[in-house]
Amino acid sequence: MGKRILCLVAIIIAAETHSAVAQVRSEYFRSLSADLQVNRGMLTQNVKAIPFSTNYQDALNATQSDIKFNSGKSMGYDFRLGYYFNRVRSLGVGVGINYYKQEGDLTMDTFHVEFRASDAKYPTFRQVISTTRGIKETITSTSINIPVLLRYKKDFTEKLALTVDAGILYNINVKNTYNTDANFDYEAIYKFEGTVPVYDNSPVPDGSSLLITKAEYLKDFPKGDVRTFFAHHDSIGKSVGLNLSADEKSGTVKYKKGSLGYTGEVAVNYMVVRNICVRAGVYYTAQSFTNTSTNNALRLTDKVVENTSGTVTGVNYNSLLNEVQNVKSNNFGFTLGVRVYFNKMAWKAPVNDMNKVTPAQGRAH
Repeated sequence: MGKRILCLVAIIIAAETHSAVAQVRSEYFRSLSADLQVNRGMLTQNVKAIPFSTNYQDALNATQSDIKFNSGKSMGYDFRLGYYFNRVRSLGVGVGINYYKQEGDLTMDTFHVEFRASDAKYPTFRQVISTTRGIKETITSTSINIPVLLRYKKDFTEKLALTVDAGILYNINVKNTYNTDANFDYEAIYKFEGTVPVYDNSPVPDGSSLLITKAEYLKDFPKGDVRTFFAHHDSIGKSVGLNLSADEKSGTVKYKKGSLGYTGEVAVNYMVVRNICVRAGVYYTAQSFTNTSTNNALRLTDKVVENTSGTVTGVNYNSLLNEVQNVKSNNFGFTLGVRVYFNKMAWKAPVNDMNKVTPAQGRAH
């Protein structure tokens, strides 16, 4: 009889222990969630660029307007894991991975520089480069980030809750691609000491210098054909041309990775089944990106491109993105997604606790 009683007690203790462990496991998994969401919004950028003349040797009369960003839009995708750690499941932490694809236009209205140059025929002369109209680049930027978040949740009804996420955003990769419609006038000033070409370093060209410029030609021949004039000098080996387009109209520029930003989100959650909520809300993200010194050392353009017969057909081109020192980016809009709480069986277990967060009642999480 004694052995039977001991066996009965052991069975009861084992059953109670298993029930307690199962309840703890259920409570734990009920606090653990996964989010999948889409972000759609607007993008603004504050761009700081280097002076272009920095990269041109013995630059003269350099002028440039500010580089501006406009027409920005953003599309993003988030996957996040979260855990609410306090007894009422209102405070928690989260971590995840985020992907953004963002688009917009970089523009610069004016650009002019005169500098010491050389080509196959003339070892020294003064190249004069100007935009024929404003430069526009259509930019597509992709980035991958890791958000680390603090979380707050407030239940309003058994199915409705408000959640707030806020924290830092660590960038692990950013890449920009561009397409441009840039065009330039390439003019030149030649000065000689005897038969030796030298650099005319006076802001106002020396009276003895030969000016292959639109202004000089039209001053002497107001009704002349300036294109024929430039085509002639192109044919005899001078690095000149009018309305020359960029030889490479598209490309890729990478910024430094590892930048820190911050992000915040407020969303309304509605429970559609016991462990799945649909979510809708608003978000805001701010990030700063820094360019590389290698990119900053590139010139916007500095050489004509010739075909096999030696005729000038275009110019080399490096994106406005290379001239950017840093970018402060602000991204804001709407978010839509789902939240899934792990262990669906835990939500079905009719376990009431002191916090009144009962799976059987389907409280919104």
